[in-house]
Parts: sequence; structure tokens; C-alpha cells
Amino acid sequence: MLRADAKQAEVAQGFLQAASDLAPTLPGAELVSVYAPVPLPVARVAGVERMQMLVESASRPALQHFLAAWVPALHGLRRSGAHKVLRWAIDVDPLAI
Repeated sequence: MLRADAKQAEVAQGFLQAASDLAPTLPGAELVSVYAPVPLPVARVAGVERMQMLVESASRPALQHFLAAWVPALHGLRRSGAHKVLRWAIDVDPLAI
């Protein structure tokens, strides 16, 4: 699960969409499914909008290989300044979706 927090929901959604657009170019992407961004069940906390995007694979090694390439790309995406997210996080094996 990739989560993004921002002052506006559109900014968080934009970051997640950009992350989704990067996914097909990464190693192992053919074995990974990336779903559309959605708000969390409690979408707004302390003035911060929260969105999430599910990423799954039937193969744990394929998912780990994909994440190893995706994480640096996500750091680069945030550093580019195009997406003003406050923070983002990946939760592997989330307890709740």
C-alpha cells in the first residue's frame, strides 16, 4: 500500500497517479498490479488529506524486486518538486485496506 499525505487531496492524488505512471517502466512490473488512488477511510486528519493506492502481486519476490526499483523513483518524484506531498509511505502487508 502506498499512502500520500498533502494539504489538498488533489495533490496527494496527483503524486499517487504519477507513481502509478512510473510503475510500468520498472523491472517486474508485468507481475504487479497497481490500482487507482482512493481516499483512506478517514481521509482528513488535522487538516491533512490522505490518499492510498494498492499495489499487489501473487509473487512476493516479484513485488520485492518491483519495490526495490520503485522506492528510489518515488524519492526522485518527490524531490522534483512537481508534487507537494507532505509525506508518503509504503506499507508492505497492510493489516487494513
